[in-house]
Amino acid sequence: MRSPLCVVDINNFFSSTGGGVRRYHLEKLQALSDDPRLDYHVIVPSDRDEVEHYGRATIHHVPAANALGTGYRFILNPIRLRRLFLRLQPDVIEVGSPYVLPDLVRWAARGLDCAIVGFWHAHYPVAYASRPLSRRSPALGKAAERLGWWWAQRTYGRFDATLAAASCVRQTLEEKGVSDVSVTPLGVDLQLFTPTRRDPALRESWGVSDSDVVMAFPHRLCEEKNLGAFVDAYERLRAMTDQRAVLVFAGRGPDVALVEDLVARYPGDVHYVGYLPQREDMARLLASVDVVAALSPTETFGLSAAEAMAAGNALIGSEELSVGEMLQDSRAGITVRDGDAAGIADAWLELLRPGRAQLLGARAHTFANQHFSWGQTFERILQVYEDTSGRAAVAERPRVAPLAASGRVGNWGAGITRLLADDGRRAPTQNTRAVAKTGAGRRSA
Repeated sequence: MRSPLCVVDINNFFSSTGGGVRRYHLEKLQALSDDPRLDYHVIVPSDRDEVEHYGRATIHHVPAANALGTGYRFILNPIRLRRLFLRLQPDVIEVGSPYVLPDLVRWAARGLDCAIVGFWHAHYPVAYASRPLSRRSPALGKAAERLGWWWAQRTYGRFDATLAAASCVRQTLEEKGVSDVSVTPLGVDLQLFTPTRRDPALRESWGVSDSDVVMAFPHRLCEEKNLGAFVDAYERLRAMTDQRAVLVFAGRGPDVALVEDLVARYPGDVHYVGYLPQREDMARLLASVDVVAALSPTETFGLSAAEAMAAGNALIGSEELSVGEMLQDSRAGITVRDGDAAGIADAWLELLRPGRAQLLGARAHTFANQHFSWGQTFERILQVYEDTSGRAAVAERPRVAPLAASGRVGNWGAGITRLLADDGRRAPTQNTRAVAKTGAGRRSA
């Protein structure tokens, strides 16, 4: 009998409090943990050396350096990775972060008969190099962006394949010298993010009626998300109209003072609910507002924008990269230029027109249900794995339904199962407890 395809995921962007990347890996673990076609392993940067089981999947916690103040840890030890790869003998390794892991993984996997696939989760040459430095010096920003794309060419450009979550991202990567890029849009939990979770009591707590149009900013409170331009737009909007403009912020970040100041100046119209760790609470909030701002111009997919659309919201979104592509395809919102406070205010005023936000929100919900399926996401990814590893016909093997049983383990040191449990997930019936790391060999046939 042919052995399952051995897949190893590794990503320094994974953290217990991260956003879209964390969501991608938790959904993937849930979807693939009981798939008989796979021997699935996830390597996560952690504070200890430990193994955790979730259904048929194995989570390897690898001690990693703490990136102080960021909430992230970085795996830096190639010897440890080498030993782990030699034991697992993977057919495919997916690398999800760009800085140090590509070279570490390539070195640790040398001589092994496996494909290395990258996932372009962060548009870092622009988001983390060009944009921040351009505020100090445009020339410095351009130089940093060139350096970032050079690094992308020598890392992702050497992988067997790269996954991108939007067609515009694939086009950009190919223009910058990264070839063999496959488009695999991410998904949304369509049972959770739905207009049916609209909560009249929550709207009442904001002092709004059904006829009021409520805007939400459910993101990290930072300049990367264009928070400053958004706050400026709200001030402009109030000067443009006598209509009530109700605004709800959810999240945390370094620029929270901007939000708190706005709340203090406009009590009753501007609300800050803080960070919502439970996804059910975020789903209820998104279903209870009418418009969502998605203004970051560097999103490689825009998971929060997709969740807002699934919940039935119109969007005011960046015209650039994935959010711009999403709105162009769905016609479910209004696009604005990067940092254009006047443009945001004009779009906001348009959506205050009676029935306008509801019309675009209905389009958004329909589009999300047609295009944002995690099941489709992972089937596309498995096809890329098969193509790059030379393991044809894996997709022809039968699938089995997840088995219903609970599983919950300790703290972050052994906490992937806990994260899933906190999401309201139930683990397949396998060993779900954390165990000390052992020298168990590769999967059996």
